[in-house]
Amino acid sequence: MTKQNAVFFQIYVLPNQVDAVTEVLNSGGNPNPNDSFFAFNKIPDVHFARWIVVPANDKYGASLVYAANVDGTEEKHINDLVDKLPDGLDKILIHCKDYPEENNRTRATRLAYLMKHKQKTPGFYVGAPNRSVSQINNEVEMQRALQQFVQANGSQWKTSKEAYAAIKKHVAEDPDFAWAKEKYHLPRKRFVKMFFFVLLLLLILPLLAIYVVIIHFFYEKKAKPFGKNVNQIPPAHMAPLKAQEDKIYQNQLSQIFETKGGLRKVGLRFFLWFASFTSANWFVGGQLLGTPTIHFARWVFIDNGSRFVFFSNFDGSFDEYLGDFVDNSGWGLNAIYGASIGYPRTFYVFGKGAYEIAEFMGWGRLTQVPTPIWYSAYPWTGLQQIVSNSHLRASLFNSGNLSDKEIKEMLRRI
Repeated sequence: MTKQNAVFFQIYVLPNQVDAVTEVLNSGGNPNPNDSFFAFNKIPDVHFARWIVVPANDKYGASLVYAANVDGTEEKHINDLVDKLPDGLDKILIHCKDYPEENNRTRATRLAYLMKHKQKTPGFYVGAPNRSVSQINNEVEMQRALQQFVQANGSQWKTSKEAYAAIKKHVAEDPDFAWAKEKYHLPRKRFVKMFFFVLLLLLILPLLAIYVVIIHFFYEKKAKPFGKNVNQIPPAHMAPLKAQEDKIYQNQLSQIFETKGGLRKVGLRFFLWFASFTSANWFVGGQLLGTPTIHFARWVFIDNGSRFVFFSNFDGSFDEYLGDFVDNSGWGLNAIYGASIGYPRTFYVFGKGAYEIAEFMGWGRLTQVPTPIWYSAYPWTGLQQIVSNSHLRASLFNSGNLSDKEIKEMLRRI
């Protein structure tokens, strides 16, 4: 079983080097090509990755943020960066504070620099857990090969059972499918953990109720939303965002938020823990609260907690993505993003907010920043295709005899 992990670091840029490092990143590619100076395809364990520039504010200077969703540990990935993309790291990080001088730039000093700047990811969601990059790509090729086999031979089969028997015989005899014969278990919901999680929520419910009332009367009454819809956003802000969208089947979202203080920040940390726990133990089937398009998502605090970022990799367009989220889990958006300055005013934490759809979409664009370098290891593969392919593999290689209903479901996946 392969576990995906989140790698993240924030590194401050030298004050006079922001334009220079931005120019370097803009040459890296979104989506990132194989011949880029920072070619992620050289590291086969990377699912998605990005570099962005975090603009300066009144308290903190501009910084670089790197984020990757990888197979294996953070430490392994950082070692891979140093070993396989050292020149790319140098080209970017020479614009940052305290990066080793050229005569002191070695594997050890690069590694120490990155390890010093890595940060924890308090909120993390994986749409297709326990699947490596190689497994995802192999299962895509398997589905295509089986589709061709069915198209070439399907006229010979009179029933679905005959089709199933022929397909199973074909994959058993084909050495190209040897990898798929390794035992693989689809991700499962963890009912015991969720039982105790629900008990904990019941115990702290009175505290949550008090929190909701305090936030409503002492925070949201004073909130100052941006109050703009998409049509009111300056073209200079929108143009670079639009230029990076709809290049492949997937899209990305990078947002930066100023964090409200006090109880709002305490609540934000709780809701991020809530999101991570339920994502890892309940939402393991390819849908997050009914939204079926999110490959990976994460929330991370930056600038000593005064700001936080949200990164997402998803199928389809920006508008469809945010619309699905509002339809399926607007209350969850309110619980988390209500802690950001400028968010549409909420009603007792969970109401209004995102449901004021025009204002919410405007807020979403205003908090978005360009993602100059963005990489996907499988740019034309949708999340539901990944999930379906794993089910297909399990039906063929990890199951006994299937029922008529299961056979028809398997054939549908081909």
